[in-house]
Amino acid sequence: MVKELHDEKLQERVMLLARFMKDEDLVQIALELGLNGRVAEYRERYEEAKKRGLSFYLPSEERERLITEIAEKTADDKLVEIFNKLKPSDHLTDVGCFRGKYYTYYEGKELLLHGSWDEVKRDVFEALEQTKERGYAFLKAIIALTKEILEKRDIEYCYLFGPSYSDILKAMRAELGRFVTPSPRDFAVLKACQIYYKSGSRRYPGHSIPLEILPAVEEALKEWKLKKTITL
Repeated sequence: MVKELHDEKLQERVMLLARFMKDEDLVQIALELGLNGRVAEYRERYEEAKKRGLSFYLPSEERERLITEIAEKTADDKLVEIFNKLKPSDHLTDVGCFRGKYYTYYEGKELLLHGSWDEVKRDVFEALEQTKERGYAFLKAIIALTKEILEKRDIEYCYLFGPSYSDILKAMRAELGRFVTPSPRDFAVLKACQIYYKSGSRRYPGHSIPLEILPAVEEALKEWKLKKTITL
């Protein structure tokens, strides 16, 4: 029996599973964990799809419930075993890695039971050395707007659909007191540092920071701003 998880850690497990587990993976994991009651309705369809080599999909609400139950009932060592067996890929973003407070995972490698926020903060500082106040205001705007979206939407939605460019520019203008736009090089730097990715669709493009690193990025921005203020 898994001990009661801290809410923050449980939330990160949910993010990790949502990012990297496809529907068929979730059903397979649930069956291994003995969560038969949860997947009984879909088991026959899942096994038929697996037999025929077809894709299998869960209703979105059921997927969300299954992710939460697996997160609640899976011990850390079992979670490591699952990830190391499946070697899942990131299917919600193009970042390819998960650098949380409690878990670290790079596609094709082992799941590690330690966080990477120090590494994230280092990457933010390096990115800001290149992008200056443009990068600062851009990241801060994404964080503020993403928090607003999170109050209304679920985790998977917020990974897939970030705030619009126009909303970000408005928030940047409010932050800096003038109109500033990121350069093409800024986008490249932030993406290379794995702290930013383009989300949304061709029709409704968005701009995002991986949810699991939002607090670390926000803390780094505060430290960078304070250091800059003291220097000035």
